[in-house]
Amino acid sequence: MSGKSDSEIESLISQGLNEENSELDLREKELNDDDLIKIVQSDSTKGVTALFLEFNEIGDEGVRAILDSENMKFLTALNLFKNNVSDAGVKAMSNSKTLLNLKELILSDNNITEAGAIAIAGSSVLGGLVSLWVGDKLGDEGVIALAQSKTLTRLTQLSLYRNNISDQGAIAIANSENFSKLTELNLNWNYIEGAGTQALAGSKYLANLDQLTMTYNQIGDQGAKAIAESEYFKKLSLLDLYENEIGDEGAQAIAESNNLPELKTLILIRNDISSKVQELFKDSKNLPKLSNVMFRVVNPDA
Repeated sequence: MSGKSDSEIESLISQGLNEENSELDLREKELNDDDLIKIVQSDSTKGVTALFLEFNEIGDEGVRAILDSENMKFLTALNLFKNNVSDAGVKAMSNSKTLLNLKELILSDNNITEAGAIAIAGSSVLGGLVSLWVGDKLGDEGVIALAQSKTLTRLTQLSLYRNNISDQGAIAIANSENFSKLTELNLNWNYIEGAGTQALAGSKYLANLDQLTMTYNQIGDQGAKAIAESEYFKKLSLLDLYENEIGDEGAQAIAESNNLPELKTLILIRNDISSKVQELFKDSKNLPKLSNVMFRVVNPDA
């Protein structure tokens, strides 16, 4: 695998390094494993605390290079969104003392399955995480492993979009005391239906949620009504239900809910909601803070 020259690497580091914040931003630089090996071995990267590597071609060898580098032992944030990391790389992370200070780990859109989720769930090294994005092939069993982890108890932000999660996975999330500190939960692009949404809405462990995004699921009117009737979603300020098979019955339940006093943004685009029910959201006394409600895509070609 060919990589960039030493001079190109040093130039990229110079351009991407924020010395004041000890952050190195190398997003969308067409980096491969060989490039990353040079980067983490460079004297210029000593003491970096945040490493952003989204949209590159980094795999497990690159991950191991990070873990083997003394320069990376102060990392608190590692972003590998949209790369080629597999379960093997995740297992290496889960056992590496290099990541003992890590608080934020983004691994969405890689090649991570249930086995990777199990490794994260069992890791004492990653027990300090407050933000975790992972997937996209965890399935229900992977989500159950995270939910039942004995160490993953400090999360405030969890993103599990596009992981083939069904009601079974949603119920595991709902029943997990691990997630009692969550303020943001992303379950976009899954297969959660009404029963799973009922479990989420009825979970005392999700009472601190500020943002819940569930675009491209199938929660239907049953799920929308469950959210509207929830005693635990009183802190929600953002609710995204884009394309969820919601009709007038579910939308009206939300419009008339007395359980969403903090809701500011509501997204109901690509659901089957009549103009009459849409009118219920205008100046709603039941939703006193609602300032942004969307039913249709505005200027999709703009």
